Amino acid sequence: MLKALIAFCMLSLPLGANAQVVVLGSSDAQACYVMARDGNPGSAAAIRTCRSALDLSLSPEDLTATHVNIGILYMRAGDYRKSRAHYETAIASSPALPEAYINYGAALIYIEEYSQAINALSTAIDLGKTKAFEKMPEALFNRALAYDREQNYKAAYLDLRRALTLRPDWPPALAAVRRYNVKTPF
Repeated sequence: MLKALIAFCMLSLPLGANAQVVVLGSSDAQACYVMARDGNPGSAAAIRTCRSALDLSLSPEDLTATHVNIGILYMRAGDYRKSRAHYETAIASSPALPEAYINYGAALIYIEEYSQAINALSTAIDLGKTKAFEKMPEALFNRALAYDREQNYKAAYLDLRRALTLRPDWPPALAAVRRYNVKTPF
């Protein structure tokens, strides 16, 4: 049986972070994971490989992982609606998977559905608190982007500061936090 893991991806904007899901083995599902992990830009060939993996007899974990990974490839290709659909499928089958919510939130940011993105990213953050969640900085960073787009600058700044407490030298968060002018009351 294959074992599923998740890989992350970052939006560029600095738009946010993504998480790919790892699938171990030698199937199209595993190849899909590798392409998502290694930064494939969402080539037609990579998406075909991932789509063919969905026709395999996969464990529920690997099927969920493959939906996340194909969603990442669609997102990189600029097809945010298809990526969103794959993330929604992953969430429906594994609602406790924070990585799916991070990517879902990123897709929602791209299609300018910021309040929904904040909800998805808040879910990822809440789920991540219950386990060792190495992608917490990415979840906070993406949520900061959504807050910023909604002009909730205080919340955006606070999320960026939290991300930096977890990963102090992270260039995207450092660059983003420098954009804010913080005034202290007298």
